[in-house]
Amino acid sequence: MSTDDPMRLDTIEVRRAFDRASAGYDAAAVLQTEIRKQLLERLQYVRIQPRVILDAGCGTGHASRALLKRYRGSQVIALDLAEGMLRQARSRRPLMRRLDPVCADAASLPLADTSVDMIFSNLM
Repeated sequence: MSTDDPMRLDTIEVRRAFDRASAGYDAAAVLQTEIRKQLLERLQYVRIQPRVILDAGCGTGHASRALLKRYRGSQVIALDLAEGMLRQARSRRPLMRRLDPVCADAASLPLADTSVDMIFSNLM
């Protein structure tokens, strides 16, 4: 895509918008909450025991925490473009559990190839 493509996302502006919205995001994220619930329910059919899980576009961390609970002993990488969302996720981090927040663009993951066993993403 060229830089003048009207369909190209301005990731800097997307980051700013989600940073601004992060404090009140959960109250407005009705659709995201419902889809997250359905995605997590469907994991009952997944028969793997992942060691490392990437929650791409983790938002305020609800799915990351649910993944930690479901896959005890696993590491969850909570990745989001917006630092404000990660601040919210960190503030709710479960004690004594492995949750690694990473601020990055999912279009250019800062992870080594084959370093995760499962990718979870909700409406990113």
